[in-house]
Amino acid sequence: MVKYKADHYGIEEDIHMKCTTLLSGSSGNCIFIGGEKTNILIDAGCSAAYLQKALAQMHCSPREISAILITHEHNDHISGAVHISGKFGIPIYASPLTWKNLPFYEDFLPEERHIFEYGMEFGELSLDFFRLSHDACQPVGIVVQENGRKLAIITDTGTITPSMYRKVRGADAIFIEANHSRQMLYQGPYPYFLKKRILGDRGHLSNRQAGVALRRLIGENTKYVVLTHLSQNNNTPETAYREVMDELALLPEIPCRVSVAPRMSPHPLLIL
Repeated sequence: MVKYKADHYGIEEDIHMKCTTLLSGSSGNCIFIGGEKTNILIDAGCSAAYLQKALAQMHCSPREISAILITHEHNDHISGAVHISGKFGIPIYASPLTWKNLPFYEDFLPEERHIFEYGMEFGELSLDFFRLSHDACQPVGIVVQENGRKLAIITDTGTITPSMYRKVRGADAIFIEANHSRQMLYQGPYPYFLKKRILGDRGHLSNRQAGVALRRLIGENTKYVVLTHLSQNNNTPETAYREVMDELALLPEIPCRVSVAPRMSPHPLLIL
């Protein structure tokens, strides 16, 4: 097993998987996941220049990325995908319906449109997928496992379904959307139709919805929870953390570290 310097915690330890958000929010989303020898990105809503700079903090080069996995076709998840793929030779993977709704669909040959498959593997990283409830054509959440470690990614969903609970519960790390404070959204400047869309079952999770879900998702193996995809106008990191922790306070104990993903900079690297 490789020894890895966990800079943010000042220790060297044997690792199975490392992960972080490179940026997270309506302006752009990208998650980095690394196994012992293999690295992947979940979404690519950033520029190639930003990616290169952010990955350098993870001691990684874009040319060491094996794949870009697209969760859905909204621009904040795909804006840099074509440029990053072309510049660094990274293949793009997505669900069949997502591919057909990507604005760059026609720019790729059929054999270049790589499709998600249940049980697919990239090196030592194995992947599984589950449906999200969002106003995209075929949005998915992703579970990544390696050597018994499990990371679950739940962003851009308006509700938590039973299948999400089955797939995610007890993961070592859970990246979950805490998009908005209901009070801030109600009192904010958004028009009624947009507030209705965000609050709907195919919109986005509020802080308190995320907290309620986490009471069931956190298990004895859960070490980290990262709150992601915060709204710039209807949330703040402090509000998200407070409202989620208010819900988690109903647990007998909180066995994991809870943190908030920055909008425009990498979250500290997590070691699983």
